[in-house]
Amino acid sequence: MAHEYRSKIKWSDKEETHGTIEMDCGFTCSFHKPLEFGGTDNIINPEDAFVGSLAMCFSITFKEIAKKMRLDIDDFELDTTGILEEVNGGKMFTKIYLKPDINTNEPENKINRAIQLAEKNCLIARSMKSEIIIEADIE
Repeated sequence: MAHEYRSKIKWSDKEETHGTIEMDCGFTCSFHKPLEFGGTDNIINPEDAFVGSLAMCFSITFKEIAKKMRLDIDDFELDTTGILEEVNGGKMFTKIYLKPDINTNEPENKINRAIQLAEKNCLIARSMKSEIIIEADIE
């Protein structure tokens, strides 16, 4: 079964924004280029949204897998860093680091298995060309 996700862009006359995006889910926000490319700080940009979409998807997928595996997770935080580089005359994210910090009393091998399954089943990760590197801290 296919699913569709739509968005609509409206350009803005305001200097501090490029435009507004309206999404099917009802979320609307202004956006701009990142600061390092002449945009505005403190507003979402496509680069942050790209990296953030992977972080959101991975964390949702991990939570669902942990639930199915009946793992008791006390605390979960995820730091994500995307590396944007010049490749063949254009820019692309070559690597994205996912650094989950997981507090649990569960065996480390079970948590690592849940992390592997989350990476394998995260639809955003499966849709990206970027190398995804997971560096988990399990306590």
